[in-house]
Amino acid sequence: MSATEALTTRRERAPRVRKRWTPSEIVVMVVLSALVLLVSTPVLYALANSFRSYSDITRDPMGLPTSFTFDNYVQLFQQTDFAEAVGNTLIITVATVMLLVAMVPMAAYGIERLGGRLGRGIYVLFIAGLMIPFQVRMIPLVEGFDDVGLYSTLTSVILVHLGGAASFGILLYCSFIKGIPVEVEEAAHMDGAGRLRTFWLIVFPMLLPVTSAFVIIQALGLWNDFFIPLVFLDSSSAGTINVAINRMVGLLTSQWQLIYTGAILAIIPSVAIFAAFQRYFIKGMSIGAVKG
Repeated sequence: MSATEALTTRRERAPRVRKRWTPSEIVVMVVLSALVLLVSTPVLYALANSFRSYSDITRDPMGLPTSFTFDNYVQLFQQTDFAEAVGNTLIITVATVMLLVAMVPMAAYGIERLGGRLGRGIYVLFIAGLMIPFQVRMIPLVEGFDDVGLYSTLTSVILVHLGGAASFGILLYCSFIKGIPVEVEEAAHMDGAGRLRTFWLIVFPMLLPVTSAFVIIQALGLWNDFFIPLVFLDSSSAGTINVAINRMVGLLTSQWQLIYTGAILAIIPSVAIFAAFQRYFIKGMSIGAVKG
């Protein structure tokens, strides 16, 4: 037996010492467990009620399902406009994210590399946009879209989201672009590449970490948004997922079994997206913080 094999065997035979938690670690775990329980309880409650009938829910709201049936999920799509609402939400989310990725990084690049004093002034205007509450702009936007015939269309919702997310995107991308060496772009210019080609082939690939974080933040926010679609889509439209769920709540009666079912279906994509791209989100945010 070689020395390496003997050392490995000795390590395997050595008793494993269990790590003892310190009092501070125990306190942290207790607090985290309480927070997880607090956050997950409404979701678990909605999940359980999504398998119960309307009569069971009204008779015993805090009870557990006696049998698991998917009738509520079938009825949700048959009796309501939930399928159309899902399609509207998907269109708004995908279109807005694609437009943001196509425009915001280029705008931030122009501000940082080409703008000069004018660029800094434009940057200040974008940052000032973060400080203006949406409620202040809401009524003028509704009137403006109504005048041009865009009110109660998906286009109006997409444009409002673009305006709201652009300021945050400019702030995020500008802080990241500052950390990209200018020499890389100068080398591309010496090779004959123009500004547009330099950005998309040289600079933009370096922005992928912050882009992934930006896309995840915006996609989750767009998918879960309620207020903007509620304001800019009237009752003639199916609205988005959250608007459709809200319309199931009536003055005298509410379809609680469908409300809980719709809520669970609305949560699934958000959880799946964040779980799949969590490491890219954390990496992008951490790198952006270092670059800034």
